[in-house]
Amino acid sequence: MAITKTKNGTFRLEIYYPKEVQQITGVKERYKKTFSTFDEATREEKKIKKQIEQVLYEKNSRALEIKGNIKFEVFYKDIWWEMYISGSSGRIRQAPSNATIKNTKDIFRLHIIPIFGDYSIKHLNDNKEIVLRELTKLSQSYANIKVVKSYVNQMFEIAELLDYIEYNRVQKVIQYVSAPKKQKLKEKRELEGESLTAPELIQWIDTANEEYKNGTMIMQDYVLFMLTLNLGDRKSESYALQWKNIILDTGYVLLVQNLSKTKELKSTKGKKNTKIAIPQFLIELLKEWKEYQKEELKKIEVRQTGEQFLFTYTNAKGEMNLPVHIDYLNYRLNSIRRRHPELVKTNPHKLRHTYSTLAREGGATMAEISESLTHSDTKITEAYVNTPNIVNLSTYEKFEGRLNEERLKNKGNV
Repeated sequence: MAITKTKNGTFRLEIYYPKEVQQITGVKERYKKTFSTFDEATREEKKIKKQIEQVLYEKNSRALEIKGNIKFEVFYKDIWWEMYISGSSGRIRQAPSNATIKNTKDIFRLHIIPIFGDYSIKHLNDNKEIVLRELTKLSQSYANIKVVKSYVNQMFEIAELLDYIEYNRVQKVIQYVSAPKKQKLKEKRELEGESLTAPELIQWIDTANEEYKNGTMIMQDYVLFMLTLNLGDRKSESYALQWKNIILDTGYVLLVQNLSKTKELKSTKGKKNTKIAIPQFLIELLKEWKEYQKEELKKIEVRQTGEQFLFTYTNAKGEMNLPVHIDYLNYRLNSIRRRHPELVKTNPHKLRHTYSTLAREGGATMAEISESLTHSDTKITEAYVNTPNIVNLSTYEKFEGRLNEERLKNKGNV
């Protein structure tokens, strides 16, 4: 019988194509697919056997026309994409956010389509060594290979589901593609350190102060730098700040939202609402910035309200008072370093590492730092604290004390 029951309760259908059918159609020697129920497997068995009879009778391959001859790129655009944006292509049946959709489209455009786009789905599935070779090659230069592997596998899963291929042959092959580029970057970060030292940060702060005083750095950029540095927050949380989130009377900042790449306000990571006390110099700086921004907004006939974002810009189209784009602070830090090449290279995320590391060196506990960084677990925080654990003499003293006890005991027995 062509149908067998598997250990996990599904039903595997396996039908061998006669040699004459193989010669006429070019298909592999057997058809194999697993079904949830016996009835599904039975219906499929009848369909395949009927197609085989038709091929033998007509002496042509029309009855076993292979839909898998569709090009990978066409299948992606016409079949897979609609299922993906509706949340039907992955393991988790959930529609992706706009930001995720944009990222996925970029990953296909830049990495997946250039290497697989011109192949047919069937050809890749029948020649899985091509998939292995190309993904292995990509993994040498692209760190986020895990996401690429996931999307490629999803394509073949959907192709199997819709009978474009008999079954997904590339799934196991994909699992053997490692992430050497990601590992190299990790080793480099660990070697060089993911945070600035105290002297390196002081040099950055002194440079920012000097540039602000002489007018090279505008007030908004200075406030954004100082606020992000001293809050230790994510740059997307700084970008999302509105004046209703700033309590100047008592000196608190409310971190309740972040700004996505698509300029959408969303809950903070972990959906946490955090009230952070800020030092007096930041309170005064924010008061000054609020007044300055108020006057600037008047010039374009905009009234400053609680909904007004602290940090905005004018885009290339001349549209004004827009929330800053995702790499705004990165660009500003890069500009400062171009003017001052003696500064150690940094970015907003490295500033977050620096904040946590220097706080730890200054005596803050891991629990305090974790709360400040709005982490859900101190284990996450440990990755941000790039300083060695300090072991003082107390443990050694206890070790030595125990030895001395034994020595005295032995002396007494002499």
